[in-house]
Amino acid sequence: MAAAGNVKGEETVGHGFDRQYRAGATIFIVSVGLCFLAACGPSHSGQQSAGNEADSKVTAEAKDTTVKRYNLTGKIISIDKAAHSINVDGDEIPGFMAAMTMPYQVKDVSVLEKLSPGEQIKAEIVMGNDGVYLENILPAEKASSPKPTK
Repeated sequence: MAAAGNVKGEETVGHGFDRQYRAGATIFIVSVGLCFLAACGPSHSGQQSAGNEADSKVTAEAKDTTVKRYNLTGKIISIDKAAHSINVDGDEIPGFMAAMTMPYQVKDVSVLEKLSPGEQIKAEIVMGNDGVYLENILPAEKASSPKPTK
């Protein structure tokens, strides 16, 4: 049976639904794309007026509150002075990180001269706007050997 208005006598099935579906899908895809582009655009929250020192102080204080510190203990595996980093076999930090070996950046490069592979250390992992790095790197105090009992 030919559809109304069909000159050649071929059947036409579902074209109205297909057009409606395609239009809805196209609108959805374009909407998602626009949302994605808006989310990936530049952030305006960090802009400051150049001459306003009060804004600068408030922004600096806000940055300070985003810094987190964690105590790290572990053994130095290797030192890369050129990359300003050390590879540490770190102990578990409960609630933050399992025990693992990983590289850490070191801001104070002079500390690297005082360290050697195999050395046990204590340090602070600093996580903030400047990235993740180690500070206050010190040799770990070795536990005193228990005195033999008689």
